Amino acid sequence: MKIGILIDRLNIGGVEKIAIQQVQALRNIGVDATLVVLRRKAVVPGAFNELIKAIPVEYLDDALPRFCRFSFKFPLFHFFSSFHLTYPFLIPFVFPKRKYDVLIAHGTYTSLSAIAIKKVKKIPFYAYIWDPVSYIITRVYKPHINKLFYKILYTPAVILDKFILSEAEAIMVGGSAHNNILYSLKPDVKIINLPPSTYITSTPTPHKDNYILLVTAWKRGKSPEFIFELIKRLPKAHFILAGGWIDKKYKEEFQKKVKTLGLNNRIQIIGRVSEEKLSNLYKRALVFLQINDDRGFGMPALEAAAHGTTFIIPKGQGVCELFENYKDGFFVREKDIETISSLLKKLLANKNLAIEMGKNAYNKFISSYTWDHYAYKLINVISKNVRPSIV
Repeated sequence: MKIGILIDRLNIGGVEKIAIQQVQALRNIGVDATLVVLRRKAVVPGAFNELIKAIPVEYLDDALPRFCRFSFKFPLFHFFSSFHLTYPFLIPFVFPKRKYDVLIAHGTYTSLSAIAIKKVKKIPFYAYIWDPVSYIITRVYKPHINKLFYKILYTPAVILDKFILSEAEAIMVGGSAHNNILYSLKPDVKIINLPPSTYITSTPTPHKDNYILLVTAWKRGKSPEFIFELIKRLPKAHFILAGGWIDKKYKEEFQKKVKTLGLNNRIQIIGRVSEEKLSNLYKRALVFLQINDDRGFGMPALEAAAHGTTFIIPKGQGVCELFENYKDGFFVREKDIETISSLLKKLLANKNLAIEMGKNAYNKFISSYTWDHYAYKLINVISKNVRPSIV
């Protein structure tokens, strides 16, 4: 069976990293899998270069005439661009014949092209829905726009979500956080709960340093400013922020604020790092902290657990379903400053507790949630749901 893992373009986010490692995991168990990318021009140049070297990658718009590759980002949106709407009309006609038996499309906008490929080339696809468009419009954009504009955006978002749910073989999710939304949109939708995994490049260590680690693709809305409030309550805490910054200007603004407040010795901003260095940061951290609710899953918490590090994360995310609150890590209300600062004080004062919780999380990861576990589950799902002639 030949599987194409479809993404829209390479970015420094968790979805892209999951897709790359998904390909690697399938190939490790003997499945012919390829990372299929709609658009070669990346959001951030060089995203995950060291990871994609190990897997086959196909850029679909290489087959398009140059003028057809033109794209622009829609105002207000972080990632939604014109190619998400034009490529479904172009890509199916240059899509390689009989090269893939099934596609797994990550994300809603990407699924539009997967639907078009399905209709033209008769290739079935699964849609990995990390966050429905209607949810994103409500959570991310509603607070910043007027009510009329919100209604104008929300209606097509619901239509898009329903369209994807109707066309996919099934919907794959990293947890049940959005299931109620999905069932409300299409009561008979088939949902498959298949949380992703992560690879580790070094083994956990019982020796922990006294820093609090935050890892994400930093952009407006990720709220690194929340650390300033924590520092007021934690006079001796040291924070390390790892991960690329999508908006260079925003990074400069944040760095200036850190300097103005005299916190350069308390907040370390290290930006994009190699997978090896990231792995070392995870395993040496006393605790991993996630500020914003990534409802669809929450990949960094899983990475922390895989390195034997406990975590404090927003409750209700998909990743929370893999671990136990107060045993492996802590699940809290998003930006609950009093609870988060209290838990950090507790762990900073009792390193042995942090180490023990990190061990618990690691043991759970190794026993049930490695990429090998995932790959066999995925093949089993596809074998049961895709027509027998291709499996």
